[in-house]
Amino acid sequence: MQNSSGVTGHDWLIKASPRMARPDAAACPTHRRTAMRPLLIAEPPVPFRPDPREQFAFGPLFTALDLWEHENWPVERVREELRSTRGPFRGRGAPVHPAHLAWTAHALERYVTARTREQAAAIKVGLPPTTPVEQPWTWRTRRTDAPDSRGVRQYEHTLWGRMYTSTDGTVRDLWLPSMGRAKTGRPDAELAAVAQVMAHGAPTPRRKARTEPPPIATNSTRLPGLVRVFDIGCADGSVVRLLSEGPTEAKQRFANDAAPVFLAAATGTGAQPGESCVDCKAIAGCTDLKRAPQLWGGQPSTLVRKRRSISAWDLRLHAECPAQYHLVRRLHLNDLSTEDRGAQRGRAVDAWLNAQHAQRPVRGCQDREVPDLAAIRARTGLDDSSAHEAAGMLAEHRLLCPLNGLGADEKVLAQHRVTAYVPELDIVVLAVPDLVYTHRSRWIWRETKTSARPLWERQSLLRTYPQLALAVLLFHAGALGNDPRRSWVELEHLREGHGESRLETIDPGRAENIDEARTVIAELAQPLLDDTAYEPRTGRHCHGCQAQAWCRPGTAYVTDHPRPGSPEAQTAARGDIPAHD
Repeated sequence: MQNSSGVTGHDWLIKASPRMARPDAAACPTHRRTAMRPLLIAEPPVPFRPDPREQFAFGPLFTALDLWEHENWPVERVREELRSTRGPFRGRGAPVHPAHLAWTAHALERYVTARTREQAAAIKVGLPPTTPVEQPWTWRTRRTDAPDSRGVRQYEHTLWGRMYTSTDGTVRDLWLPSMGRAKTGRPDAELAAVAQVMAHGAPTPRRKARTEPPPIATNSTRLPGLVRVFDIGCADGSVVRLLSEGPTEAKQRFANDAAPVFLAAATGTGAQPGESCVDCKAIAGCTDLKRAPQLWGGQPSTLVRKRRSISAWDLRLHAECPAQYHLVRRLHLNDLSTEDRGAQRGRAVDAWLNAQHAQRPVRGCQDREVPDLAAIRARTGLDDSSAHEAAGMLAEHRLLCPLNGLGADEKVLAQHRVTAYVPELDIVVLAVPDLVYTHRSRWIWRETKTSARPLWERQSLLRTYPQLALAVLLFHAGALGNDPRRSWVELEHLREGHGESRLETIDPGRAENIDEARTVIAELAQPLLDDTAYEPRTGRHCHGCQAQAWCRPGTAYVTDHPRPGSPEAQTAARGDIPAHD
């Protein structure tokens, strides 16, 4: 295939991981196709840019497991190493956030316990024990002289996770960590890709990025009789066996489930701007991605870093607590605590409205029956009180629904991703409005918010809801391809009581709105872009933070400021997890 604009190099090698077999409706075809060809590089080339903080959540955990499994360190010695670390763990990679190190110690203990328990159970049923594998398994074809119809001469399939094999080679195990609870299922294509490499791959030395593999195929003459895949939840130590089969079944599964998905990914064309743009090698040549220079007038960070994405949620979370932004938003740490009632209710109302607005043909909510409490409880899992509040909000929405009376020829996009690129900052801006629709050739951006309280009149809407400010700027930059003077930004503020909800409109073409939006976003974005430490900022939000269990200042705040009504509940669930010193 011809190289995409924006990349240069050789495309005869395809390297695929099971992750690339996951279905992803938001993934960009061009990004996937170029990502699978590791000998292609960006044009112009992008220099290596180290991160100021470890960005891979499992990185320190895998280093810790290497010490236990390959260097025979006792678990307590590894934990002590984690406790005493300041900066990179064992001198590898970027400095690790203190709460990230505390999470790693917690996950290590859960992993060791689960692995020891599973091995004892396997031996009890007659299976041989398995020991750690230092060189990961790879399944690679022989390099041909002539390329195939896709322009490829060699294929290489890799694995990720913790790998184990029995001494006689008859059993191979793979353990896949998850941040919270163990996943009870993974996509068929992904499991098929995993099984194929486990059954037919061979231990392969790691090599530097963008270097060619050996021209010979991997040796798969000594096949295991059984391959097993386990998923482990790092938060609770739960374990689920996802797969247990032989090489014949694995080969058939790969042909049926994984091969078609890999083929589609390797030959996909077209662009779909979104999260894929962050890691895309072809971004310089992409004409589908909207460029928005000086979107808010931000200044490049003094520390040159990898390309990142930001959203209104990122900005709000970082302003609330930089540590929470880094630990929860970027690393996805998860202590399995539940959201508060207000957040659960809000998500339920959003999901209900999104499902209705996405139906075709388009139909206004005023023409729909009001859902009863039993239906809301059944579909959302809300308790009686929250379901009653949600019912009131859905009833209020019926009168404010933008689809009421909308013409059949108008466009309606529910949860449509709007993407723009700020080149001087090397930042991808992502926004997902609740609804984008047209009315008489005018684009309208609708954000819906649920609340138990009325709007605070003493602060502007753009400051109260930065996503509205971002919408104004994206409209002004032409991210929706339309004249901002013929557009509107709307806020639908839903409350439970009859007549208490409001619909507010903002003109993105007015200079004063644009200036205010730039000020709001600049005040939020610049501290985020310049941050390298992600220090905790304690407050009431600590009670709902999913990383609070491993954050010493957050734990202290929750202890000293218990929530009314349940002072013990906030510490009991997390009391067994030591925060990092």
